[in-house]
Amino acid sequence: MNLGVSGMHTLLCLRTAVADLRPPMNDLDLARRLRVLRRSVLMLQTELRHEHMDEPLIAEIDRQMEHGIAPEPRCSKLPAAVDALRESALSTGAERFADTIRACEKLKDAIEDVVSRLG
Repeated sequence: MNLGVSGMHTLLCLRTAVADLRPPMNDLDLARRLRVLRRSVLMLQTELRHEHMDEPLIAEIDRQMEHGIAPEPRCSKLPAAVDALRESALSTGAERFADTIRACEKLKDAIEDVVSRLG
């Protein structure tokens, strides 16, 4: 199925609108999802320390965000942290791994901030 640019934009807008209509998830479910996300970020950070850029793990982090965390109002700062991680991973140069490790740390801190406010 070829939607073209206009069709993809419409699909994205519709998907975003549906996500905005979902009720916020309960604290227990959100905490569980955030723990899984944090573990994924920690695994990526470990791979990066061995100078291995694990693209499938970055895709998994994106998937976790898209499936319930990103639309959650209490997690409004996490998408920007994930974007920064992805941008660091896509960069080139000697500092690529170090920059991405720092982005992982910032994302883990942002996750911990949300978890600490859950109660």
